[in-house]
Amino acid sequence: MTPAPESLDGAAVSAVVLAAGCASRMGEEKLLLPLGDKPVLRHVVETADRAGMRETVVVVNPRNREAITALVSDLTRRVVCNERFQDGIASSIATGTGAVSDDSEALVLVQGDQPMVTSEMLRALVAVWREDHPAFVAASYEGLITTPVLFARALYPELLALEGDVGARTVLRRHAGKVVAFPSWMGSDLDTTADYDALQKEWIARRRIG
Repeated sequence: MTPAPESLDGAAVSAVVLAAGCASRMGEEKLLLPLGDKPVLRHVVETADRAGMRETVVVVNPRNREAITALVSDLTRRVVCNERFQDGIASSIATGTGAVSDDSEALVLVQGDQPMVTSEMLRALVAVWREDHPAFVAASYEGLITTPVLFARALYPELLALEGDVGARTVLRRHAGKVVAFPSWMGSDLDTTADYDALQKEWIARRRIG
């Protein structure tokens, strides 16, 4: 079991974890690969839980639904299936957005293959948003703006309308938001076997430092 989450002082912020990709470049279900003592996705979902979000929604596809549901069955999350996952990441973002609670004031979009993201990072995005409620608050790594990203509720209709394999960058370009910079290693993702090798080395190195 994961530790009890820290409070976000009552903020109704949802986490949406994207875990419905095809993993075509990896050639196998990358989110179930081991990293340290648990699979990659388990780290990500535990991070969202520890951040104290109001809810965590995990978006899966028909192929990995059973395995991922079993993987996170003891955590505080809901699993929703994107039947149109082959249409691209936009369909998963729309599926997750459509599944958050009616009282959700904002959602944090988290990629299932970014296990170096920490609960402190997620809470930092929420803290910046709570200052003056910008349209979004995005993470940045050496100038690259990407996930995790917090979207205010006003942007939910645009997330629901996304199409194709473009992600949410088109939404970011249309609005003024804020960016929080983090060390580049924290944004490490997993697309290829080379990425996996590098991620394992980084994970071991960070555990030693910690």
